[in-house]
Amino acid sequence: MGKKVAVIGAGASGLTAIKCCLDEGLQPVCFEKGTDIGGLWNFKEEALPGFASVYRSTVINTSKEMMCYSDFPIPKEYPNFMHHSWVIKYFRLYADNFGLMKYIRFHHHIDQVKPREDFSQTGQWDVTYTDQEKNESKTEVYDAVMVCTGHHVYPHYPRDSFPGIEDFQGKTMHSHDYKDHLGFENKRVVIIGIGNSGGDLAVELSRHAKQVYLSTRRGTWVINRISEGGLPVDIVGNRRLLQCVPASVKEAVSRHQLNQRFDHALYGLQPEHNVFGQHPMVNDDLPNRIVTGSLIIKPNITHFTKTGVIFDNDTVEDDIDIVVFATGYRFDFPFIDKSAVKVENNQVNLYKYVFPPKLDPPTLCIIGLIQPLGAIMPISEIQCRWATRVFQGTTKLPPQGAMFDDIRKKKMEMSKRYYNTPRHTVQVDYIPIMDEIAEQIGVKPNIKRLLLSDPRLALTVFAGPCTPYQFRLMGPGAWKGAKEAIETQWDRIAYPTKTRPVPERKANGVPEMAKRVAIIGAGASGLTAIKCCLDEGLQPVCFEKGTDIGGLWNFKEEALPGFASVYRSTVINTSKEMMCYSDFPIPKEYPNFMHHSWVIKYFRLYADNFRLSKHIKFRHHVDHVKPRQDFSQTGQWDVTYTDEEKGQTSTEMFDAVMVCIGHHVYPHYPRDSFPGIDDFQGKIMHSHDYKDHRGFENRRVVVIGIGNSGGDVAVELSRHAKQVYLSTRRGTWVLNRVSDHGLPLDIVQGRRAQKAFFSWLPLSLGLKLVQNRLNQRFDHALYGLQPEHHVFAQHPTVNDDLPNRIVTGSLVVKSNITRFTKTGVVFDNDTVEDDIDAVIFATGYRFDFPFIDRSVMKVENNQVNLYKYVFPPKLDPPTLSIIGLVQPLGAVMPISEMQSRWSTRVFKGIDKLPPQVLMYDDIRQKAVAMSKRYYSSPRHTIQVDYAPYMDELAEQIGVKLDFKRLFFSDPRLALQCYFGPCTPYQYRLVGPGAWKGAKEAIQTQWDRITFPTKTRPVKVGRRGMPGILKLLILLVLVVAILFKLF
Repeated sequence: MGKKVAVIGAGASGLTAIKCCLDEGLQPVCFEKGTDIGGLWNFKEEALPGFASVYRSTVINTSKEMMCYSDFPIPKEYPNFMHHSWVIKYFRLYADNFGLMKYIRFHHHIDQVKPREDFSQTGQWDVTYTDQEKNESKTEVYDAVMVCTGHHVYPHYPRDSFPGIEDFQGKTMHSHDYKDHLGFENKRVVIIGIGNSGGDLAVELSRHAKQVYLSTRRGTWVINRISEGGLPVDIVGNRRLLQCVPASVKEAVSRHQLNQRFDHALYGLQPEHNVFGQHPMVNDDLPNRIVTGSLIIKPNITHFTKTGVIFDNDTVEDDIDIVVFATGYRFDFPFIDKSAVKVENNQVNLYKYVFPPKLDPPTLCIIGLIQPLGAIMPISEIQCRWATRVFQGTTKLPPQGAMFDDIRKKKMEMSKRYYNTPRHTVQVDYIPIMDEIAEQIGVKPNIKRLLLSDPRLALTVFAGPCTPYQFRLMGPGAWKGAKEAIETQWDRIAYPTKTRPVPERKANGVPEMAKRVAIIGAGASGLTAIKCCLDEGLQPVCFEKGTDIGGLWNFKEEALPGFASVYRSTVINTSKEMMCYSDFPIPKEYPNFMHHSWVIKYFRLYADNFRLSKHIKFRHHVDHVKPRQDFSQTGQWDVTYTDEEKGQTSTEMFDAVMVCIGHHVYPHYPRDSFPGIDDFQGKIMHSHDYKDHRGFENRRVVVIGIGNSGGDVAVELSRHAKQVYLSTRRGTWVLNRVSDHGLPLDIVQGRRAQKAFFSWLPLSLGLKLVQNRLNQRFDHALYGLQPEHHVFAQHPTVNDDLPNRIVTGSLVVKSNITRFTKTGVVFDNDTVEDDIDAVIFATGYRFDFPFIDRSVMKVENNQVNLYKYVFPPKLDPPTLSIIGLVQPLGAVMPISEMQSRWSTRVFKGIDKLPPQVLMYDDIRQKAVAMSKRYYSSPRHTIQVDYAPYMDELAEQIGVKLDFKRLFFSDPRLALQCYFGPCTPYQYRLVGPGAWKGAKEAIQTQWDRITFPTKTRPVKVGRRGMPGILKLLILLVLVVAILFKLF
């Protein structure tokens, strides 16, 4: 058989083709028209015609253990899901280890591959190529040819399918030419196509563009890279054991699991076809971006206008700046003589996707022309192992008739399973195609035989992930290291996330009426304080030192001292129905989790509706709040303030004061805790001053602190910086904004029935259930995040993307920093990271009230004595309140509103406070309860649970629901309030301040929750799981829980 083999392309397939030729004693010559190996994965700053292209942020969708070559495991240090820069590093290791580079001719372009005249006798080919450096063309004779050019070279650009596109005045482009978000800032963008590229671009641009619309003809099922326990989804799903599950059961379970993450119909994504009737999209962030409203799903485009697009549900989006076609690729082999291979409608007849069946002898093969639901590298490798043995004559192909029959059979199966589209002509399932080709070579694992010789290995092969090493256990090309590679694969999976040691858990009399009220701050708390004063007939005067309402949520391009600050990408962690004021629902069009720009819009609506702005004095800075000399008789205050526009300072008398400045104003900056920090030569800043990623590109960054800000900043920078390290002293439990079926987490978890259920359980059992649930998303110990304390002993971190960034290696979790060096940091496990460019302290805030006279209240160690977190207990009469000084596991806005409702009624003398001694007892009891539950930390001095605390305040006012009475008067509403989410409207149903619209608001809350994601009509109804299957799953869960517990 042939000796000299032409390999065309030095990408993922070409590299393994060279190696397989060498393994079989053939002589490879690889032609690569580029200047480096890697093909698709060799990132270029500009997309070039005739070359595959990736964008700057591309991360591979298959995990390292499933994508590696079968005799060369990817190093354990590499992340499970690799950025293109890691993939290319692996290819270089592979090429260097097996000495492949010397067989590659770079800058050599193949012009023609043609069978020689005596082909039927020799099987040889004339290969014509151009040496582009010398600009010389030559023809050489080869005994065989391996085509490894892939199928991401020629963009499919169906402009003709869109009437009016020629008149469109905006920019159009293909995703092949996309590199990053630069140039898309503040633009309105439409992306056509909902494959992996379309999803990636839409998600990335939604963080930078003004608005992104993702247009899809059919919808799609969306898979997350990370499965239960934080394990890679392909590690969990690609198991031989699962091949035994009937297709109908597999479909039902998969549909249920995908909809449990988020309801695809609710989000406008559910297609008419089955989960396995399409190549699904792999995207970690799509539902999270949809739920913020920055990305909107739309149906197919019917035609373009000059300035926009019209969709097939007749909705119109105008002022569109850019349209990106993420419409895939067509494959072609223009250099192969048409007599050998012909492509029609993105289809080519190939026996088992490798050999043209009419070629005799079979001395040409196409490698990697497949679209697997899994990794392409090991499939390309096994194709190469088969092809080279065919070239050598060691392995024979069947007669032409049998090959054509096999091709027809595969086409028939494909047409039954998949809807008709160019992308499905080369669709394969990973395990079946690997086994099918392995059978041709004689390397398919024989589980029965293996069970007798090595039962433990047999069980690992059958029930564990079907990693490529299985195909090196026996037969031709067997590798001695295969067994060890299989036995150690879990170590390599776990290693890159376990970057922080996780210790083992240990066992075990009032004035009649206050007329004028000074309100300090016009943020979330200040606005509702003004309204509550008006509701009670008081006269509010609000002092706001800024120029606008909104406080924390009023984004500024630069962080200012004495002002709270958010970063450009900040999205609120509580959903709109749980964070709204109790008598003013957020409009249904607003996203469930709102970007700061949506939050400020809502505040403006609220202020306009209740005419609050006329009571606000902007650019008025409060200098001093002091009790008047006759305070014990009058309860009045001298409030000194400066009008910053006029530069005038004045003092006015007020009957009461409401302090609404929040607790995100004064950064906690513990520099003294880090020896050597003064010698550090890099940049040091607090997250308070962080605005966006600009200035951190290609930098090595350490973020200190793993609260919400630390998580957000680390995740955002991990997409732009060279490397991000997230340092945490204790670790944390991580919650996702989006819960089962794509519903907001606080909507699912914030239910009275659920609270009651957990109160009935022993604490240890409740902890196990919650922690197991969180570890089901990703194993916190595996990812170096699990703290020593239990899940209820800390304010958790809310972050949708943290595990997704850790698993790509762009974000590494580290332990506490012991000291700084001039150029880096040393962690307390003695690991060192050098060449650090920037350190960001995301170490929270200290709260203070420097303008309040010290005789009234004093802050020490981030603690202040307040009765129910509102009233200084020693004040008599109680005419000063602190609003919003709480850290709830839930929304602060309705709590601030409830505090304000109570305060204004106390100021009026309607509601009375208990004697001082009882207030101090209450404060002490709360402090003791807090010390038992939470570890000692400045952030836990004002921690409250949303529903219990709201009920506690509601009881003071007389607005807490009496469920027994409500059940008899309106049983349906009672059930909705008890088993549904504990939305703020419940506190407007009865008592003082009752609102006539409260009942309707509760009954329509689900419409407002579902509305913003249902932007694309979904024709199919929701399909439930079969009853018997539900019962089976329930039994499995019960057994699993019992096994886990006992």
